Amino acid sequence: MSLADLRAKVAEFVAARHWQSFHNPKNLAMSIAIEAAELQEHFQWLTNEESLQYVRTLEQKLDVADELADILIYCLSFANSTDINVSEAVLRKLARNEHRFPRPEKS
Repeated sequence: MSLADLRAKVAEFVAARHWQSFHNPKNLAMSIAIEAAELQEHFQWLTNEESLQYVRTLEQKLDVADELADILIYCLSFANSTDINVSEAVLRKLARNEHRFPRPEKS
């Protein structure tokens, strides 16, 4: 499924529930942050190695995937509500980051 298809699916979900009035930049930005915090909770106090092991367990991986999906759903809804082309935004940002963080020179 393409990014455009996912955006349309999210828009359909929101419209079917008449949530458009709640899906404004402020509320969606807050929701993205809240869901990101819920993702962080899974790894709070774990070492780096423990966090890698955590996502190797199917049940925990599915829980983490659900949190990631929540974040992405809110991000797509944010893009829908602000008419931001996510593909263009990501490509533009990657191009800027190429200049900010050049590849290391080969030694």
